[in-house]
Amino acid sequence: MRWDALFDDMEAQLAAHSRAEREARADDLTRAEQAGVSLADRIRAARGEIVLVLVDGSRQRGHVVGGADEWVDLADGPRRALVPVAAVAWVERTPHAATAGSAVERRLGLGHALRALARDRVRVSVRTAAGAPVGRVARVGRDHLDLDAGAERPGDLGTTIPFARILCVSEVL
Repeated sequence: MRWDALFDDMEAQLAAHSRAEREARADDLTRAEQAGVSLADRIRAARGEIVLVLVDGSRQRGHVVGGADEWVDLADGPRRALVPVAAVAWVERTPHAATAGSAVERRLGLGHALRALARDRVRVSVRTAAGAPVGRVARVGRDHLDLDAGAERPGDLGTTIPFARILCVSEVL
């Protein structure tokens, strides 16, 4: 009888140890998976309204309609806004879980989104910490955009804005 109790106790200890190892591996896998999820992935996973608080303290709210690793496209009624992820100070109402974006989404930089606005000749307000010039995106370089504010001289593009200073690009209705 003592032998049975001894072996039962040893089996219980082994089972408990195995269970603890499985739980530790599951925790490690969960942390590793979460480490691969970017802020942009979490923002894109939002359902319903989300609030982005930008580095200047302003708030941009809306429903996520698209985005990539460098930017997110929000809709607030008929108004659309393109927000560089680098301009986000924090996010309110963020979903807990998200999956990593596709390889295509990772390659679509801010320039791609701005070139689409230039192609469609959308009138925009480009919010920066120094102000918010209004016009149409005339050209998009590797790290800047040229905003045509209806320049009087041919070839005069008006305003050049570095991507790093853009807080939000909003459609002007």
